[in-house]
Parts: sequence; structure tokens; C-alpha cells
Amino acid sequence: MGLPEVQRRTISAVYERILERIPDALAQVGPDGVYTVAQSHARSLRIAGGLAGLGVARQQPVALLLDNSLDAVHAWTGTALGGMVEVPVNSAYKGTFLSHVLNDSGASALVVEAGQVERVARVAGDLTALRTVVVHGDPAAADELRGRFRVVGFDELTAADPVAPQRLDPADLMAYMYTSGTTGASKGVLVSHAHAYTYASREDQARPRAGDRILVTLPLFHLAGQWFGVYQALIHESRCVVVPSFSVSGFWPTVREHGITVTVLLGAMAELLAQRPARPDDADNPLELAIMAPLASDVRGFSARFGVEAAAVYGMSEVGAVLNGPPETVVGGEAGFPREGYALRLVDPAGDDVPTGEIGELWVRPDEPLTVMRGYHNLPEKTAETLVDGWVHTGDAFRADAEGRLFFSDRMKDALRRRGENISSFEVERVINEHPAVYESAVVAVPSELTEDEIKAVVVSQEGASVDPEELTRFLVDRLPYFMVPRYLEIADSLPKTPTQKVHKHVLRDSGIHERVWDREAAGIVLRRGDR
Repeated sequence: MGLPEVQRRTISAVYERILERIPDALAQVGPDGVYTVAQSHARSLRIAGGLAGLGVARQQPVALLLDNSLDAVHAWTGTALGGMVEVPVNSAYKGTFLSHVLNDSGASALVVEAGQVERVARVAGDLTALRTVVVHGDPAAADELRGRFRVVGFDELTAADPVAPQRLDPADLMAYMYTSGTTGASKGVLVSHAHAYTYASREDQARPRAGDRILVTLPLFHLAGQWFGVYQALIHESRCVVVPSFSVSGFWPTVREHGITVTVLLGAMAELLAQRPARPDDADNPLELAIMAPLASDVRGFSARFGVEAAAVYGMSEVGAVLNGPPETVVGGEAGFPREGYALRLVDPAGDDVPTGEIGELWVRPDEPLTVMRGYHNLPEKTAETLVDGWVHTGDAFRADAEGRLFFSDRMKDALRRRGENISSFEVERVINEHPAVYESAVVAVPSELTEDEIKAVVVSQEGASVDPEELTRFLVDRLPYFMVPRYLEIADSLPKTPTQKVHKHVLRDSGIHERVWDREAAGIVLRRGDR
């Protein structure tokens, strides 16, 4: 049991193998249809042909701003099979967040949901590389963009002549995966085919296996949805069921309807499922394995209640999945054991290994360099800071127990993680500070009842001005993705700072939630993915 040689870790090699073995097996089921292996491959090649007809050449970027659907799946597999570079865009992005990704990536073509076209129109004057907009849905939604951009319908891609199947190189770039920075805008991680395959594969684990049915509830612009879901199913000759989004009330009915045996759950999702009132038939379901990141707070209670095995995993865009915690050994709070093919170290600020049980930054060095990031797009200095002598400095802090399993401790950088989204405190602070009544702000993570972080912003008013928390929140809702809008706001006279004027964020974290902190959810302002 193990992964193939690196030369075979490409999506073209995967399709070549499964087309020979199971061409007529159902590969993907979604809200917009069902496709066999052969049908999904043929459709992907047509979409690649359509993109090539729009002028997108091999190893050039294509931006995808799409909701979960099989059209979105085939847009991704089409770019990959065509040797193009996918740029998945978070569907909550707007304003400068959206224009930055489109401009930095240099994508000349964007495939976008009709319902998202308005966001593109708002930043159209700032876009420097975009030339063609492909509308998924009614092309008339983009009428206001005509003249500035070429506008075509998604159907034109699916009706195009297919590109010829080609043998891809594992070093070919497959994607720019944009991940939040802590001292600047989001960075595009350069991901090769070998890197993406290695992230997606669990051929060194017992599950999934051929015949499994894998449920994807996570967004396809995320690694966990696209690669640890759709791509993993292809690699393992399993059926993939894609739904528009995670639903607490709809999760178990979907599992039962489709005979789902394997899925990935964010820790927050597992917590929400566990918080529902117990039912006598909770364990009467076909789900056998839930791979969790992070684990539910009461992982053994979750497993017992729902009759499901739980496995741990840890990964990030820069290094892929480097920790696995098999169900038979999993313990609460763990992130897993080091994966074969990687050397891992936990180090102190001086770069020395820390003793067992002490916290250190995780460094990762792959046996095969292609299985981690090539670097950050257009950011050689940031690449040099992160990739040092073959070691990727993750910026995440862990501790190890005597058996060698690792436990995530904290982030050594100021990134936060909320509902599965990595968030740059710098970016949120920048938008808060645009409010005319705000002098400065600091954003920190505070504990959430759903295992990850909630966002707390501490705000200092301009002299002679006052900040109303509800009004500031409305201001932010119009400018930030929904998941970046702080839940908690504290109005303070000043921020605690070092002699060099850096904010003591640990002081703000430690102060937590107290009587002077305003809670927008308690005030009735609850934001969800569909909010525009």
C-alpha cells in the first residue's frame, strides 16, 4: 500500500488508469447531473478545448469563481487535463480581495457564476489582465461587461472541440492556490501536479478504497473539497457526490440517500452535527469514515453516537497533507502522525529541535521536492522566507507526544481560521481602518464553541469621533467576505504595544470576551455563505 512513483502523479495518469479499468462506472453525482468516468473525461477535454479557443495556452492561468456543481468540477478537471493552471477564487471574495487574486494571477479568462458577475463589474476598472469572462448561467448577466471584456456562455466551452489527451509532467503547474497572508495580501501557492496528487491521495491509508462513495460538502475552491474530495475519489476509483454546501439538517439524509461511506468534516461541522438533539436512529446510516480537520472535541462520543470511525489529518496549501491519524489509534486533539515521504521537525525560534511535549514551529522537508510548493507566485522574497534549504517553514506550532503523534497548538503568525477559512488579520484590519471614525484596530482569534476561531476586533476611535459597533459591522459586511466579518467588537482607548509600536496581540487574545465586548450574533446579525 502506497503512492505510485512521482512520474505517475498527474491527473492525466489517473484518468488513463481508470478509463482502462472502469470507464462506465459512475464517477460524479451532483445537483446538475451524473457522469461516468468516460463522460467526465470527455466533457473535461471539451472544456479544455473551449478555453484553448479563447486563447488560454498550456501553463497559463484560468480563474474559476464558481459554486459547487459538476460544471465546476469539470471546469477544474478541464484546465488540469489541458495543462492549464487553475486559479480557484473564493466565492465570498469581493472588492480588493477579488481584484487582487485576478490581477496577481494574471488570468486572462474568468469562469464565473452569473450571480457573481456584479462583483466583477464593481472592480472591472481595476482589472489589468482579464480579457474574457465566461458566464456560468445566463450570459445576459454580464451585458454591462461587454465592450470591456469578451463575454461568452459556459455552454460554448462544453460544446467546443476537445483537446487531444496529453501526457502531463508531474512538475507542470496545476494551480495557484491563494492563501491568506499575515503581513500582506493573499499569496498564490504554486502547486504542481505531483503536489496536488500527493495531497489528494490516501493510498498510504486504509480508506478510501475502490467502491467507496465520497461526499463533498466543502467548497470546490478549497483543497479539502476539490482535491481531498473530487480528486481523491478519482484516484481511489470511488464515486464522488457533490452537494452545493454543508447543511446540518440535510447532511444525514444525503448520506443515507446516496449510500455515502466516506466524507471530510471540518471540526466545526462535526460540532454542529453533534449539537443536534440525539435520535434513536443516529447510528443507522451507511457512513463508515469521517476524516476530520480538526477532530471533534469529543471524537469518541461522536463516533459512538453515529457509528462512524474518525480519522485525523493535517495539511496546508504549501506542503499538502503531511499528518494522518488512523481511526484505530486516534486520540482527542491530535492532528496525526508524520506521513511517509516527509521529514518533520518542531523547532524553537533559534531553529533547534524542541524536546518531546514542548511546542515548536513545524518544519517540513519532502523526500520528493515536487510534493510541496514550488514557491509563491511573483513573491521571491516570501518564497525564500518560507522555503529554506529544502525545509518549508509552516508557521504553525505543534507539540509531539511520546508516541510521535502531533497536536496542533497555535499559529505562530497572525492568521486566524474560522469555519474552515484561513483569514489574514492584516487584511481585516486594513478594511476596518478604512472607516472614517476608526483610528486603528487589531484583530485576534478568540475561542469558538465550534473548535476553530471566532474573530475579535479591538478598535480605537479617531479623536473626537465615536464608533458604533453595529454601524461598523454594516460597513464591514459591504466590504469583507462574510467569514471575515468579526463577531466580536471592543472599543478601546488604545492598543497595548511594544516599544517598537507593535501591537501586543497576546494581551488582546488573553483578555477574551468580557462585558465591554459587543457580540454581533447576540445583536441579531448572523452572516452565512449566501450573504452578498
